Amino acid sequence: MKSSRFLLLLLGVLLLIPSSEQMVQCRYTKNLTNRADGGDEHCLFYYLLNREFEDSGSVHTLSTFPPKSDEMKITIENVLVKYVELVKGSSYQFNVFGDIYLNWKDERLKWDKKGEFENYDHLYIFNSSAIWAPHVIDHTLCADGGCSYSVDDIDIYDDGTVYARIQFKYQASCAVDYRKFPEEDDSCCIFFTAFEPNVLKTKFEIEGKAKEKLNRPVYAQKVYEKEERLSEVAQEHSPWVVVERSISVSHLGGLETLEVLQVCVKAEKQMSTVRVALLFPVTLATYVMLASPLFGDLRTQIFVKLFTLHVQTLCFLYLCTITPLNGFLGVRPRIYIFYEIVFTISFCSILVTLVVMALSRVKRNVPPSHRLFLSAKLINRVVCCIEPERTDAYHRFVEEETNPEARPTSEVNDSVIRRGAELDYTQDWRHIYLALNNMFSALMFSVFLFMTFLEFF
Repeated sequence: MKSSRFLLLLLGVLLLIPSSEQMVQCRYTKNLTNRADGGDEHCLFYYLLNREFEDSGSVHTLSTFPPKSDEMKITIENVLVKYVELVKGSSYQFNVFGDIYLNWKDERLKWDKKGEFENYDHLYIFNSSAIWAPHVIDHTLCADGGCSYSVDDIDIYDDGTVYARIQFKYQASCAVDYRKFPEEDDSCCIFFTAFEPNVLKTKFEIEGKAKEKLNRPVYAQKVYEKEERLSEVAQEHSPWVVVERSISVSHLGGLETLEVLQVCVKAEKQMSTVRVALLFPVTLATYVMLASPLFGDLRTQIFVKLFTLHVQTLCFLYLCTITPLNGFLGVRPRIYIFYEIVFTISFCSILVTLVVMALSRVKRNVPPSHRLFLSAKLINRVVCCIEPERTDAYHRFVEEETNPEARPTSEVNDSVIRRGAELDYTQDWRHIYLALNNMFSALMFSVFLFMTFLEFF
């Protein structure tokens, strides 16, 4: 029993010997024993740290102060949007989780690839606070603690170029465009700045793609399911989908020395079912209304148009039920303009039909123009495919005798009666009124067809 314990102790001592020898071999840690690095970094790092200590007289200079330069250039290689979620209690404000891949130049981290470090072309830093890194953050959002920020994966090359990855979580500043309601657009941006002491100007340069297409759902806040364990989190997506990420550099307040890295995501609310429910019934009903001359006489057309107006009103009331309580910020959505035009067309169509019906009841003793009457007959029968009744047919009566006094009394009385019947041109005018009603419906049908094409496509 004692022999086995002795063997285990001996094995443990043998395993610790290489690491102890490694620490002894790194002679650059002799003056830096008071650092709280724990000896986890590579010996090359302690060489750079010891060299900076000899130059500046402080062991904290390399990790606290930026390199001495009038202009600090930060190169943005890429910005990766990993996860987007809705802010709790909001329907359009987003929390954005992502990574910023960047690099900068620090002359203090150069080393000569000769001698003991000739085989090292780069150095990976385990402790992100061991060297200075630019504070690329959104200062306004982080003021109230509503963000998270960390620098990871620091890799240094022999020419002093430092590569790193910034993990961030911010509540973006969002602005909704309600013109495409209920499938509106949402633009959310985060504004990164880098204020550094002893640096007059910080300059951002973008190397990666300025715009990138995405297809990423926006999740709702994480909730715990009662039926599942607390470790199981249910991810519920919202109607929003992130479709684009863009990066740009601007100047804050017009100052050339103060640049801002602007990272924006564009999201679209994809609610095609609701959009179809709002547009398809009212569109179909409006087409039926404008084609009402094919259903028969004017009275039937009025009933069809009133029923269509009823359907349009129901669809509009449903649209009002899904309108945001805080309104549209002074913007008129396209779908509301569509409904306004639909109601205007319906009102004008009903008004024209009522006027035509009223004019058709007025007795006319003056004949219309023969060409106008024939054109109306052509429109009603050929163009609008409406076959008039036989009693509505047009007949031209020609007098066989120019002297009615030479005929018998009975024939004269019959002629007077026939002349009285010939003086009633009401039915001829009705053909013209009906043609006007049909032409107005055809014109509105063409206008609405073009408007529907613009709305759907």
